[in-house]
Amino acid sequence: MRKARRIRGPGSAGRTQIRLAAAAVSGLAIVGIAAPAAVAGTVGSSLVGRTARAFTGSDNLVSVAATSGKNAWAVGSYFVSHTRNFQPLIEHWNGSGWRISAIPSVGSSVNAYLQGVAALSAKNAWAVGRRAGKALIEHWNGSKWQPVPGAAVRPRNATVQLSGVAAISAKSVWAVGSVYQASHVIPLIEHWNGARWSVVPAPDPGGLSANAYLSGVAASKAGVWAVGTSAPGNVYRTVVLSLVRGRWRQLKSPNPSGLGNWLGAVSAAGSRVLAAGFGGYDNPAAATPLVVHRAGSAFQLDATPDPGGLTAQDELYAVAATTTGGWAVGRSAAQTLILRERSGHWKQVASPSWPSPATSILEGVTSRRGSAWAVGEHSAEVQTSSGPISVTYSLILRWTGTRWARVHSPNR
Repeated sequence: MRKARRIRGPGSAGRTQIRLAAAAVSGLAIVGIAAPAAVAGTVGSSLVGRTARAFTGSDNLVSVAATSGKNAWAVGSYFVSHTRNFQPLIEHWNGSGWRISAIPSVGSSVNAYLQGVAALSAKNAWAVGRRAGKALIEHWNGSKWQPVPGAAVRPRNATVQLSGVAAISAKSVWAVGSVYQASHVIPLIEHWNGARWSVVPAPDPGGLSANAYLSGVAASKAGVWAVGTSAPGNVYRTVVLSLVRGRWRQLKSPNPSGLGNWLGAVSAAGSRVLAAGFGGYDNPAAATPLVVHRAGSAFQLDATPDPGGLTAQDELYAVAATTTGGWAVGRSAAQTLILRERSGHWKQVASPSWPSPATSILEGVTSRRGSAWAVGEHSAEVQTSSGPISVTYSLILRWTGTRWARVHSPNR
């Protein structure tokens, strides 16, 4: 079954970057698990005998950030079956295990989720997303998460979504997303100056004739970059913006696929910048990995593996640049996909997945001082009184230095 939830890139007409299981969970009594053998015994046993009300629904994680081996954050959302709403999810790594972190209530009667996280230290982190059609911003002060008002966005009745966040210092944090107006969608960039968030003018590549979205942002002492997509002529094209002398400007970026191109994530390690997404946006069956790198004042295409070829959806959702290489993660067909760059060459690295009919997807990755985390979700089939449904569970992988290994992730 097709899963639906959040829009990470293009809007409701866009290909579902929407990864949580359906509201069909609501009101159904869970009577057993019909999961693949690889899943049963790890996730299945926790659900046997529970009712739909006791079972909250589906979890997923879409972004991860780390400051040390003892401090990392992952964010996403979970589906509450009896309210049919999504709620924000934050998990924390303390050096020995991942734990669900308490956050202020956003109200059980509204949909809310988090899409990006950035961490400066153990006492300073930011998470952004959407709540009831408006921007959702949370700040970690070292002891608790607190909501912070976003900037006033015009028009007042517009739907707003924040998709990514990046921090340079306690007085300089950037968030990007989109404003859904009556006739079209425009990019949104907000900046935190240590006291308040404000809207910063952003280029609108497609103008009134095309929707334009920003999905990711990266920052370092060398600069700030944002990526997304725009659809002039109804064909999606990559968008890369750079902060140049205090103003955001569009840079040249490649569009290798004639079937549409999308950049969903960007990462910077000093002056080294990588962005990732996929080509074939308008034809899912032809989706291929897309990675570009900064080369002066423009971005150039990298050669990447395409494990599934023309018969599978090969899509990248997140990227982590290092000073000597990088990681990119996503999906190949219905399995996790991890690519690694070393010495200018991208190669696929083996990663845990769950065999069909389950699916496994990675949507966030971070790398720091040789260690790396990747987050996402995997699915299991749950037998209900009305038949089988697919539910998802948050997935966390850790790079051990020689392989990617699954680490236990708590679920709501």
